[in-house]
Amino acid sequence: MAFFLYTISMEMERVLQSLGLQEKEAKVYLALLQMGKGSVPGISVKAGTKRPTTYLILEELRKKGLVNLLPRKAKVLYVANSPQTLLEEQREKEHLIRDNMPELLAMFNAKLEKPKVTYYQGVDNIAKLYGEIFKEKEILFYGSIASIAPEVFAQVEKYLQVVKKEKLQVREIIQADEKSLAYTQENATDNHQIKIVSEAHKLPTDNMIFGNKVAIISYKDEPMAVVIESGDVAETYKSMFEMVWRSIA
Repeated sequence: MAFFLYTISMEMERVLQSLGLQEKEAKVYLALLQMGKGSVPGISVKAGTKRPTTYLILEELRKKGLVNLLPRKAKVLYVANSPQTLLEEQREKEHLIRDNMPELLAMFNAKLEKPKVTYYQGVDNIAKLYGEIFKEKEILFYGSIASIAPEVFAQVEKYLQVVKKEKLQVREIIQADEKSLAYTQENATDNHQIKIVSEAHKLPTDNMIFGNKVAIISYKDEPMAVVIESGDVAETYKSMFEMVWRSIA
């Protein structure tokens, strides 16, 4: 029986420590809970702590609202307050963290952005990627229409209707080849602007900047793509796109 009570006492000490009490604070508070009320010498014996240390600990527990003083003419007694105080304190901390979490996360993400890289392979997955791209209201492209696999371009043509219908803001810099020139004549509008680079410049991959993502698609051998999700990377590619865009007459 004595061993059983000792085990319970040790477990309660661990619980109290997990709620923010120091080891000796947990011992003293648990001793006072068991006693109901007591003097410093009595609490010291029950908790197994030295008398001067016990006095200091009781003062700390009083500041935390876990014990109170019972002034007496002969001697001062301490009485334990309800452990409910610990629960209320935890709730206050939880509310404080929850209320300030958006600002904390904003600072964390701003300073420690971790680029996310996703790979796509095969015609079906590349077609799905184009579906994600055309959900954005503003999209920047550069590449060659001739380089796009025919089965993928069949899917792209469907999204070109979305560009026209929803007035998406699309700008493209494309290579001067026969297919790209024909594509420009068919699709260029006020909201879908297209510029052609000189024949000296080759753009064998399809590249897109959308939201905070950059997609690089290669159609050599088998269609495959890499998508980098990063505000910094996207901003860099946007700046590069703008420099080239302004340089083309």
